[in-house]
Amino acid sequence: MYQEPRIVGSYLKKFFMLALGWVLTLVGIVVTPMPIPIPLIGILPFMAGLAILIHYSRTMRRVIQRVRHRVRWLSYMLEHFAHRAPTKIARILHRSHPRSIERHERLQARAPTDSESDN
Repeated sequence: MYQEPRIVGSYLKKFFMLALGWVLTLVGIVVTPMPIPIPLIGILPFMAGLAILIHYSRTMRRVIQRVRHRVRWLSYMLEHFAHRAPTKIARILHRSHPRSIERHERLQARAPTDSESDN
């Protein structure tokens, strides 16, 4: 019934980091199209929010993987940026690489059909 403070603390940290990630992402989405003198000022909170969400949420990481798989130029740009980014940010970006989706598609394409397995 009673949980250790360390376990409760880790759940609270994850909850607050996810909330911060969503807030930053939404602020970035809202601020980006606004006519502010500094162009594209909303990209920074948007990318920071996505990085936090990728780090703390498996579902968001998979969503970003699917988006990167479908939008190849975005994936190439993120990989290009990851080579020049600090190691912590590069590690987070590499976790969202669509390798697993590509691997799954290769395995599905290579799987024998019923007619081939009978031979």
